[in-house]
Amino acid sequence: MGIYDRPYYRDGGLPSVAPWDQRSMVSLLIIANAAVFLANMLFTNRTSLIMNSLAVDPSVMEQPWQWYRMITYGFAHAPRDPMHILFNMVSLYFLGRSVEDRYGRWEFLRFYLVAVFLGGVYWTIRTWGGNGGAMLGASGGVTAVSMLFVFCFPKAELLLFGVIPMPAWLLGIMLVVGNILGGRGGVAYDVHLVGAAFAAVYFFGNLQLGFIGNWYSGVQTVLKQKQRGFKVHRQDEPSGGERRVLPPRDEAEADRILEKIHQTGQDSLTAAERKFMESYSRRVREKRSQPD
Repeated sequence: MGIYDRPYYRDGGLPSVAPWDQRSMVSLLIIANAAVFLANMLFTNRTSLIMNSLAVDPSVMEQPWQWYRMITYGFAHAPRDPMHILFNMVSLYFLGRSVEDRYGRWEFLRFYLVAVFLGGVYWTIRTWGGNGGAMLGASGGVTAVSMLFVFCFPKAELLLFGVIPMPAWLLGIMLVVGNILGGRGGVAYDVHLVGAAFAAVYFFGNLQLGFIGNWYSGVQTVLKQKQRGFKVHRQDEPSGGERRVLPPRDEAEADRILEKIHQTGQDSLTAAERKFMESYSRRVREKRSQPD
């Protein structure tokens, strides 16, 4: 999506005042997980009906109408193990916020849900026809977010258990090695590794998942242009072999900074963010001026 196709430049509409637009996606995910946990504990504690209806198990592979569980399992945690949800949500809060700031709230949500989905698909395939039981918990998605933090900020200093200082890259090694050697029964360590692998592919492959959410806005833009009688031409699509294409990671960073400006104004930008936007704007102008 080109810079002039972004919501900040379209239609001049007023910003949304929906409550969820005033919160980070990390906060919304934590609220969702906590709400499901409390609802299951308060209303279906004896039967764990809510938890069981969201968990994924091998039988789901043969029941397409149950495939939604490949995502919903990531929002279910056993009431008898409060440390499970506590550890996941604390990790998501302290590591996920920087990742969300880097990629933007909607790209962060897409990344998180795809990581959860891949873990669910892997689990159903691995246990299909075997003795594997039901799986639940956000650990796969949280591991993916944690590893993406490590890749983005390898030299950042973290406090293990809130006390021991360590660089982020060392935490990444501990996460991977710990899950490879994991010995506690009843834990899907391999699903955690799926999340870590997805984070590596996403980061080093410079992937962007915006197509999952942007296709609808793209269709709307095309329809509006046709209604106005203009010829449609997307500036970010190369029409010749020499047209310059901006890196997906730069597009994501520009989206994040533009949303920051939209939320808190230009004065909130750091010197590095201002320098990046100057460079990015110059490249966008150069790309727009190239002949078709």
